[in-house]
Amino acid sequence: MTAARTALLVRGARVLDLDGNLDDPRTADLLCVDGRIHAVGEALVPPTDARVIDARGLLAVPGFVNSHYHSHDVLAKGLFEDLALEHWGVMAGPLASKRSLEEVRARTLAGALECLHNGITTVQDMSSFAPMDDAVLDTIVAAYAEAGIRVVLSVTVRDRSQLETIPWIAELAPPALHAIIGAGRDDPAEQMRFVAAAIDRHGDRDGMLRWALSPSAPQRCSTGLLEAVAELSAARDLPVYTHVYETRTQRVFARQALPAHGGSAVRLLADTGVLGPRASLAHAIWLEDDEIALVAERGAGVVLNMLSNLKLKSGVAPMLDYRARGVNIALGCDNCSCSDAQSMLQVMKLYCLLAAISTPDRSGVTAAEALRAATLGGARAAGLHGQLGALRPGQRADFTLVDLADPAYVPLNSAVRQLVYSDGGRAIRTVVVDGEVVIDQGRSTRVDEAALREQIAGLMPAVRHNVHALHQGYLQVRPHLDEVQRRAWTEPVAVHRHIGLPRG
Repeated sequence: MTAARTALLVRGARVLDLDGNLDDPRTADLLCVDGRIHAVGEALVPPTDARVIDARGLLAVPGFVNSHYHSHDVLAKGLFEDLALEHWGVMAGPLASKRSLEEVRARTLAGALECLHNGITTVQDMSSFAPMDDAVLDTIVAAYAEAGIRVVLSVTVRDRSQLETIPWIAELAPPALHAIIGAGRDDPAEQMRFVAAAIDRHGDRDGMLRWALSPSAPQRCSTGLLEAVAELSAARDLPVYTHVYETRTQRVFARQALPAHGGSAVRLLADTGVLGPRASLAHAIWLEDDEIALVAERGAGVVLNMLSNLKLKSGVAPMLDYRARGVNIALGCDNCSCSDAQSMLQVMKLYCLLAAISTPDRSGVTAAEALRAATLGGARAAGLHGQLGALRPGQRADFTLVDLADPAYVPLNSAVRQLVYSDGGRAIRTVVVDGEVVIDQGRSTRVDEAALREQIAGLMPAVRHNVHALHQGYLQVRPHLDEVQRRAWTEPVAVHRHIGLPRG
């Protein structure tokens, strides 16, 4: 039986109510009891043992939901740039495998804490690790609990190798280099058994842990594995997150390798039962019009990751087309080694700005819409609509207190616009998850962050040595990946997702 939590009263905040005045939010109290928002109003009377925060001059913002993230390469932040995705993956992907439990705990904690410091109260970790091992998964789950963040956790499954899913690479690269690209395959049935057993072992941790399923990408999974994912999702009402068409190369590969499904990764997801209201497609850049229509028809959503898409040269997703068809849009920050920041403030700003370069006309994409995507859109993707994403009675008490004395808010003309366009995270003071203050005046209340930094410093020489070795291998396969890129850009496709003239 869970012990009762101390009630929390936030007194006199400006409350950013998604249904209210987002420019000039009203002043109100927030009363949190047993991890939920009990009341929002004036002069609320708390229980006698409640903690009271004087929030005058502070803005209460719903906790952000980071709907696409991978914790395995947190320690590689800042190590890569000027790489297309297929090149980057040769070095970043192996960092998921054969790591010490000390490193797994440290990297998971570091990523979780960065999320919290930036007002992210829920993170979807599409967790990759090999071999699949209970001790590794238990360490990840424990680290998230230690940090005090809410997590939507999935274990990535796939039964086709990188070598099989990058066009032309198997014939271009000599066999001696195949292992560098990635030639390993794992048994699909054993992977699904591992996932189901993990869900049974850990449960939901009083709502702090939400399980999801993650086939890595449709082209990386057999039809049997995708059907097993769809079956488990339906049986247990679990959301599904998968990568779809992150690059033009993947668009070309689908046309070549998936003739039974009309040359479409999206139709493969539909044919295997994955594409539906529980499914969210991460990136979703290179979809054609009929595929976007199919996503909308099946009630699936998308998770847009503008930071990593721009850094990895992948292109700009057709966000206005998704909006026009009523597709649920959530936002994500993606890997630390390809976005370099777990900041939904950066992502929300990019969401608005990339919409602005997608059309010269008024698009309707505003700061308020970006905030909804970063909160309610993420909650819907996780199957937690009505529980997360807004400061309303009955919802989980996940929110951030932002200092309105910060220069980003002076003068205060529009709270929501200045949150999205002006604030880089400097003004975040306090973060509450499930009614508990987990960041207090910019410091974690649960983790000794100085000790964690020291621990990570001790781990980094080995990590950097490992990355250096991976880079040496990458240099051997780079000419072959360059040729893949060149060929992919000479293949005609029906859509264009880059600024400037099409290259092919």
